[in-house]
Amino acid sequence: MPDSHSTDPKQGEREYYAQLGDAAIAHAIRKPFSDENCAFNLANLAALFHLLPPPPLRILHLGCGVGWLSHMLAERGYHVTGIDIAPEAIAAATRRRDEAGLTDLVYQLGDYEDAINHEPYDVVLFYDALHHAEEPSRALTTAAAALRPGGKLIAFEPGEGHHDSAKSQQAIANFGVHEADMPPARIIALGHAAGFSRHQIMPHPADLMAELYHPDYAVATDQIALARRQFDRSWQLVRELWREPRRHAFTVLWK
Repeated sequence: MPDSHSTDPKQGEREYYAQLGDAAIAHAIRKPFSDENCAFNLANLAALFHLLPPPPLRILHLGCGVGWLSHMLAERGYHVTGIDIAPEAIAAATRRRDEAGLTDLVYQLGDYEDAINHEPYDVVLFYDALHHAEEPSRALTTAAAALRPGGKLIAFEPGEGHHDSAKSQQAIANFGVHEADMPPARIIALGHAAGFSRHQIMPHPADLMAELYHPDYAVATDQIALARRQFDRSWQLVRELWREPRRHAFTVLWK
């Protein structure tokens, strides 16, 4: 449980993995396949790899946690630096990196709201991490400063309703972490204030996949019924493409 008398507003984030324990850390390292949201994450990862130019490329992964995504990016051939505020997360990520012998993967213990002294990066990535920031504006200022001219930020974050969800409220109560709503509109506003010049909101990949590749095709009893269901699903897909994302979405900003 978090110390209610602590003056450190980021204590929950610093101690999150220590409070979770070894079993939960081992589960997180094996993501996406260990997680109940496997299909959700795999769809998002496919979209992420489409958004990224091919290697070689320098990627700064802010809020990398135990490094499951940083590890995958490094295996693809990118040069990756992962930063997280939790010592246990960085320790677990480093052990896995060393076991795999990945030489283009660097982990650092640090706060992504603080300035980072490195050669400029091509891409900065927030994946389900920016909503844990104490001051998201500082995190986006850090991201902008870390990018080369023309570099881009890719953020995939929970949107409206996240803070008030039962899961978030339980995490706040149990671990003292931040669980803010981080819809694309907020990321864009903070990003432009931090110095980004343009933006794009990409549809939620997992939602698109779920609309088209849906298990209810199995209940159709003939070819006509199957065709109708596919038409209905395709129509829902078109609507999803044009709907303004308020929950999860990929938000891309260029410096």
